[in-house]
Amino acid sequence: MGLHCNWQKTKIQNVGAVPAPPSVQMENQLVKSVTKFTYLGSDVVSGSSSTPEVHRRIGLANSIVGQLDGVRRNRRLSLNTKLRLVYTPLVQSVLLHGSETWTLTKADTARLQAFHMKAQRRILNIKWYDFVTNDSVRSQTKLTDLPLIIADRRHSLLGHVCCLPPDVPAHNILQHCVDLSHGRCPAPDWKRPPGRPRNTWIQQVEEDHRCTIDSLWSSAQDHSLWRSQRPSLVKRSSQ
Repeated sequence: MGLHCNWQKTKIQNVGAVPAPPSVQMENQLVKSVTKFTYLGSDVVSGSSSTPEVHRRIGLANSIVGQLDGVRRNRRLSLNTKLRLVYTPLVQSVLLHGSETWTLTKADTARLQAFHMKAQRRILNIKWYDFVTNDSVRSQTKLTDLPLIIADRRHSLLGHVCCLPPDVPAHNILQHCVDLSHGRCPAPDWKRPPGRPRNTWIQQVEEDHRCTIDSLWSSAQDHSLWRSQRPSLVKRSSQ
């Protein structure tokens, strides 16, 4: 078909606690081993941490905010137009690309929310010395906080994976998580890696819904029930 492998973009990477693999030679080309690789627009690091990707996404979104200063200063555009047609589709979409798969720490969540509020203040032309509270900014923009948006996206992704065919790898991995919650190990000789367990994506989903992955797995089989359990709807009704 006339297609050729781009060896400059071909790398080897292990994701997880296992050591880095050695570089290999293929067709007289050296395929290097790396600890970070950009795949489908997202940085994948070997340590399974989402912090580098969060930093990268904030930097990309911040550059777009700077490019849109002319639109932000345009007084003929209403605030609603700037938010709905400029900030949400152009800035927030770049910032939250792939966020449904992130495993966030408290510092990551605070950093994302801080950028979100800073961008809103910039659109409203509020200076740091004006001493305007975040609640006042939210009342003007009516935008949802980013942690709530990310939790809602995790909810959608979990429901999608639960409904995939059983032979799909993502479905199998989630099934293993459900089995582990019942004490069933993937293999007789399986052991957890040494060290303090890291916060996982499954744990974040459980915190969003305040229930176990086993209960979520059962609820996802009923589409109407699953849609009614969206974290955003639950939290908005309690506020």
